[in-house]
Formats: sequence, structure tokens, C-alpha cells
Amino acid sequence: MWYSVLASELRILVTEFDYTACYCEENIWRLIRHVGVGSVARKVIWISSLTGVCPLWHQRAAAAPDQPVWWDYHVVLLVQTDVWSVWDLDTTLALPVPAEEYLAQTFKGVGSVEPLFRVMDADYYFEKFSSDRSHMRDEQSGWLAEPPPWEPIYTAPSTFFEMLDFNSDLHGCRLSLPQLQRLIRV
Repeated sequence: MWYSVLASELRILVTEFDYTACYCEENIWRLIRHVGVGSVARKVIWISSLTGVCPLWHQRAAAAPDQPVWWDYHVVLLVQTDVWSVWDLDTTLALPVPAEEYLAQTFKGVGSVEPLFRVMDADYYFEKFSSDRSHMRDEQSGWLAEPPPWEPIYTAPSTFFEMLDFNSDLHGCRLSLPQLQRLIRV
């Protein structure tokens, strides 16, 4: 199944797919089951930086349209048909959006914070990702953001922090923005 939805129609897309704000890693895990299955190359990309935060523009959570959101991490799906396209359920850009456009618009003006990208095969991610959602708890064990209505994607041990560790190549490979731009042009 292949979807093409304008950013102004994003609410329709969110109702078609499982989505909970602030749980991008689970949203993408669930999205993998529906987008480009069996016929195209698919990669999951974790986005962060060595400082632990990264500015992303064109995000629905932004305080204003011209402002970035400083995510500690973000997860998107990269799908190749004729060209690579990005599926980001939190973007205000068209969905899917050509990857070159997504990277140019989402990472404009990053300044001193260089984004890093952990790239792995989507089938690998679907098989290996596991989270007990402990990263979404505050010091009093309250939720930092309301959890999804579905059960956690959890089989011990949790791989969430391993995938978020940008000093490790345990899950996929780590790329810089220029390296990722070269990958999508191939």
C-alpha cells in the first residue's frame, strides 16, 4: 500500500496509521507493517547528535512554523521507489516527502549542532526494536507524555538505549548529514 498525503491533510494520515505524539520510535515500528512492504528498500533512521539534542524544522510540535523543535531523538522511515522518500508522522511537509527535500528543509541552519543518523534496515528494526518505555518516565515514575493505547513493543532486553547510543555501531551504521545525502542520491 502506498500513500501520498499533503501536509494539510496530515490529520487524515494520522487517523489511518497508529500514532501517538512523542513516541516516534513506536509509531515508525508500527508504520513499517503498512508502507512499501515487500517491494521496495526501506530503512529506519534514528536522528540525534553527540550532544543529545538536534533541531528539526517543519515539525508539528514547533512553537511557531519558523521555529525548530529540539528533539533528543527522532525516528523516521526512509522508503525507496523511484527515489528515496521520508515518512515522518510529525512533519508538516508533504508526506511522503522526497528525501532530498526532507533533509534540506528539516535540517536547515543546524549551526553548531551536527545531526547524526543511525540507519538500519526496516525489517531488522521491526525484529530487534524493544522498549519498556522507561525513557518516558519522570523521577516520580509519572509519564513525560501520555503513552500509546497499545502495549509496549517489548521483549527483554530493551534495545531502545542501544539504538539511541550514537557512540556505538551495534544497530545499523551512523552517518553524518552529508553521508546520508550521498546515500539517498545513489
